[in-house]
This record gives sequence, structure tokens and C-alpha cells, in this order.
Amino acid sequence: MIHDFEFQVRCALSLPIACVIYLSFGFFANSMFPRTVIERGARPPVHSWRRFDGDVNWSIVGLLAGTPMIQIIHHASDKYGVASGMRLYKDPLEYGWVWAFAQVPVYLGLWDLVFYVLHRFVLHHPMLYRYIHGSHHAFRPPTAWAGIAVGPIDVIFEGILPYAVPLFCGLPFHEYTVNAVNALLTLHACVLHSACHRQYGEISGWLGWLMISPIGHNMHHNFGERNACNFAPIFKIWDRVGGTLNEGEPFWWESDRKAAATKGQ
Repeated sequence: MIHDFEFQVRCALSLPIACVIYLSFGFFANSMFPRTVIERGARPPVHSWRRFDGDVNWSIVGLLAGTPMIQIIHHASDKYGVASGMRLYKDPLEYGWVWAFAQVPVYLGLWDLVFYVLHRFVLHHPMLYRYIHGSHHAFRPPTAWAGIAVGPIDVIFEGILPYAVPLFCGLPFHEYTVNAVNALLTLHACVLHSACHRQYGEISGWLGWLMISPIGHNMHHNFGERNACNFAPIFKIWDRVGGTLNEGEPFWWESDRKAAATKGQ
């Protein structure tokens, strides 16, 4: 199937689109919520087009590896239909108005659960962390550009499987809604890794109870292989159930506040 011309066209079109989406959202989040990081030790530079392991370059490496994997999923659905194991459809109202909207929180909940399980039990496993996920935690403190800075193996666990597994659960999902949701999750990832100090709790108490704010994911980057917390990037429910929720703040949060206050003077 990978030799199919249609599949190759899909990849050729989707890769530059994915790069533009990432660069646009990364630029937006970094401009809105910048964080100045002092380079020291083995941490890759914040912005470097010269170093292979810089956050922007590493993100593009992940996109180069992950885009064909995503496209082969959609190509299989188009080619084999329900025999592919998926029930992707193209008419947005094929299952009615209610499901047209309800599928979004359902998909997000499944996406987040898959991410939590893989993030906690695979990527932070002592035998795998250093070789697969440790490079992402090298961006510490993280910036918006590090939102999807994951390597070609890490992207399978953080990008491909959370994207794909919900599609095989027997529920119908509108193909373009799935694409749009995952594009917005790129923006969400960039903001989560940024210096944004706004919290969902400031909007609504129940929203703050339900969803992880940038401080929560920054807290995840406060740790490495050990004592890690806040594994889910969207909802707090999985970390609450798994006993891994930490509502503290990372050690650089105070520095962020001082930097913002100084800039505002």
C-alpha cells in the first residue's frame, strides 16, 4: 500500500501542511507566552536551525516520521472501508447533529486515555525513558517550540497511537473532524509547554478541575524519569484516577512571574 501513488500524494501534500501548522502555532504561542531559557549543560538550544537536536528541528524530524504513519491510516480507511477496522466517514451529518458534536469530547477522552497509558507506563519506564522520551525532557524548562519536539520513535507513542487507537474502538468518527481536532491539539501542546500562566480555573472552577493547564504540564517537565506526574495532556481525570496528579508548580514558575513583571515595567 505504501507504493500506492495516491498514498504518496497524500504524504507529499500533508507533510508541508503539518509543518506550517506546527510553525504557525509554535510562533503564536511563543510570541504570546515567551520564556527566556539560559542554555547550559546538555540542553539543546531553544532556537537552532543548525543543531539536529534543537527543539524546532527535532519537531520537524517527528513530523517527517509521523506524517506517513498518519496518512497510511487514512489511506487504509479510504481503500478498505470498515474492513480496515475503522468507521471513518466524510459526510459530517451522516450520524446526525448530536453525534456531529458529541464525537469531539468522546474522541478527546479516548485520545487522552491512550496518551496517559503510553506516557506513564511505556515512555517513563526505566528501561525506555532514556532512549525514547528523555530527549523531549531535555527541553527543561520547555518553551512553546518544544510542544511536539519528539523523536521518530517517541512520536509513535505520543502522536500516532493516541491519534489512531480511538479510531479502532468501533465508533464512527468524521474524518475531517479528527484531522481538525488533532491540528488544534498541536496548538494545545505548544501552549502547554509555554510560559502561559493563565489557568482554566480562572475561567471556571469546574473547567479547572477537569482540564490540565500549562502549569500542570510544566510541572510534568519539572521531573524526569522519576517522580513524574501529570501524564495526560488534556484532562486531569486520568491522573486523578491513577494517583499521579500534582497541582504544585515547577521551580521556574516564580522566575517566569518575575520576568513578566520586569517586562511590564
